[in-house]
Amino acid sequence: MATSNAATNYTEHAILQFLFKNNAESFATPGNSIYIGLATAVSSIETGSVTEADFTNYARQQVAASGWTVPAVSTDAQTATNAANIEFPASGGGGDDVITHAFVADAASSGNILFVGALDVNKTIQSGDIFRINAGNFTVELK
Repeated sequence: MATSNAATNYTEHAILQFLFKNNAESFATPGNSIYIGLATAVSSIETGSVTEADFTNYARQQVAASGWTVPAVSTDAQTATNAANIEFPASGGGGDDVITHAFVADAASSGNILFVGALDVNKTIQSGDIFRINAGNFTVELK
């Protein structure tokens, strides 16, 4: 599905603030405030500038801290992977969206985009379609 290798500037700054300045900024309790969204275009990965999907019934999907698998420390990369399916509501129409990217955000709407990753294959959402990310198919990777 998608491996999100690109952290936004906001995420990189917040991680450095947390590690080196003991300042959680908005990372006070992020684990239960993680949302997965869909995008039809990305203007800038660095700034998290995306064109978010807008098909009828679309909404970012919340994934609680318990919904992620984070394995033991490895030497190459650290990952977080979805432990269960992430399912978006059936499209009620409103035009066909071609989904090109998935992203991680810290709010149900607006907020900050934390990570952005391209889908392996673009997916056109038509009326009645349900976009589902199967368990284990969405990975955030830090190298």
